[in-house]
Amino acid sequence: MNQKNILAVGAHPDDIEIGCGGAVAQHIRNKDNVIMVVMTDPYFTYHDGKVLRDSEEGKLETIKGAKKLGAQLIHLDFETKNVPYSSITVESINKIIDDYNIDTIYTHWYHDTHQDHMRTTQAVMSAGRYVPNILMYEPEYPAGRSHVGFRNQYYVDITETIDLKMEALAEHKSQVGKYGEHFLEAVRARARHRGYEINGRYAECFEVIRLKGDI
Repeated sequence: MNQKNILAVGAHPDDIEIGCGGAVAQHIRNKDNVIMVVMTDPYFTYHDGKVLRDSEEGKLETIKGAKKLGAQLIHLDFETKNVPYSSITVESINKIIDDYNIDTIYTHWYHDTHQDHMRTTQAVMSAGRYVPNILMYEPEYPAGRSHVGFRNQYYVDITETIDLKMEALAEHKSQVGKYGEHFLEAVRARARHRGYEINGRYAECFEVIRLKGDI
């Protein structure tokens, strides 16, 4: 089996674990090289100025999450809620693609209602114009409440890595606190539902931008 070079991109800490943490862990089990890229500095506030997560806390959580999965982590430190779709973001991602000879990318759903998620994927699509495989992971509530529906086209069985996915996500204690005690249950329940759809136990599903077939 040929070793793959995987890039998982999330706008914020915990996005990757929610959307494709099981697939990331599965790639690592398969001895693939996995790079996790978080676009933003974790610091962010509510509209009234209340600090919801400070930078140091968020970065520590992100490091712990990536360590649980076994992936290499890169922080690009753009401003939370203001990730631009510009030459700066495109070239930052393009450099990582070139440096690590990336052949598969996981990123946000293009129609996600969070502006950082959408612009991250715009930048990924531009930077990854020569990458043969690009998959968009399923959005998490409430960011998935778009004017179009997510198309669950491609599934990855994560039965063997669901526990690692959940352990990595649990490292983001600030987010678990923000969304409440049922947050982790909901993420696991969705993976169980997606697993049921493919006659399995647990799965993650993706919408395809490009997928190279091996015939």
